[in-house]
Amino acid sequence: MTPDEQQLAEGFLFTDQYQLTMAQLYVEQGMHDLPAQFDYTFRSYPDYGKHQAGYCVAAGLGWLLDWLDRSRPTDADLELLASHESATGERLFRQPFLDWLRTEVDFTRVSIRAIPEGRVVHPNEPIAIVEGPLAIAQILETSLLNHLNYQTLIATKASRVSEAGRGRPVLDFGLRRAPGVAGNAASRAALIGGADFTSNVGVSHVLGHLPKGTHGHSMVQVFMALGGGELEAFRKFANAYPDDCVLLVDTIDTVDSGVPNAITVFEELRAAGHEPVGIRLDSGDLAYLAIQAARLLNDAGFPEPGIVLSSNLDELAIWQILRQIEDEAPSYGVDPAAL
Repeated sequence: MTPDEQQLAEGFLFTDQYQLTMAQLYVEQGMHDLPAQFDYTFRSYPDYGKHQAGYCVAAGLGWLLDWLDRSRPTDADLELLASHESATGERLFRQPFLDWLRTEVDFTRVSIRAIPEGRVVHPNEPIAIVEGPLAIAQILETSLLNHLNYQTLIATKASRVSEAGRGRPVLDFGLRRAPGVAGNAASRAALIGGADFTSNVGVSHVLGHLPKGTHGHSMVQVFMALGGGELEAFRKFANAYPDDCVLLVDTIDTVDSGVPNAITVFEELRAAGHEPVGIRLDSGDLAYLAIQAARLLNDAGFPEPGIVLSSNLDELAIWQILRQIEDEAPSYGVDPAAL
C-alpha cells in the first residue's frame, strides 16, 4: 500500500460498514448523543483441539489507545463515504451525517476502563468498559475488538508456552507465518504473554527489547552450493559473530555432521578467547536429538552452551519433549536439569 492507502485502511475507517450505517441511523433519529455503555467480554477460553486454555491474558489495549489518539475522520475519508451509493443509486451516507462526522466525532469523548495488559482474565467478565455518546462508541467497537481479541489470543498462547517451558527462555519466531503486518501485534502480544524475546526486529526496538535469532538452513545450503560445506558455513558464521554464536545443526545430519562440526568450531572459538552460546535443533525427534547433542557437547568439554529447540512448538509439544528428556536423558549420562 502507498502511505495514503495505509492511512485510509488503518485510520478512522478501520471499522465495519455496519458501524457507520448504525451511527447514521442514530444521528438521523437524534439518538447519537445518548449516553451508552458497551462491555467487552469473551465467551470461552481458546480451544486448541487436543487441549483447552483455562485462562486468558489481556493484551492489545496499548495499541488500541494509540489508534484512538491518532484517528479522526479526514477529508479523504469523508469524500469516500460521500461516494457510497444505495441499491437505487442514491447517496448511502447523507450530508448531515457526514457533517456530524466532520465536526463531532472525537474519541476523547469516550472513556475506557480496562484490565491492564498482562493480567489474567476469564469469560463473561468485562475486560473493557466503554462509555460515551452512543454513535461514537458504536463506531469504536470494531477497532476495539480487533486490537484486543487477536493480541489476547496470542498473549494467552505465549503464556501457556512459557509456563510449559518451566522457566526456560522462550523466543517468539512467528513473524514469517503471521497474517501480514498483524505479525507486529503478535510479536508484541507474545512479549506481554511471557516470551522473553522475539525475532521481530522492528517491534523489538519499538518496545525496548533486543531482537534474537540464530541463522537459517539456507546459510548452510548457500555454502554447500558454492562448493564448501557445513563446517565452512559454521566457521564463517562464528568468525562474524564470535561472542553470539548459535549454530543450526540439523541441515544435513544432526548427530553425525551438525554437532561434530559445531564442536570443531566451538574449539576454535575457545582457542581464540571466545565462548560459544549454543546450538539449535529445528527438526526430527527434538527430545532425543537434544539428549544426543548434550552428550556430545559434554564429552567434548562444552557443558555450558545452550540447546535451542524450534519447529511447531506449542505448550503440549514442549511438555512432551521435557517429559521425554526426563525419562531418557539419564540413560545417556545426561542430567535432564541441564537441558
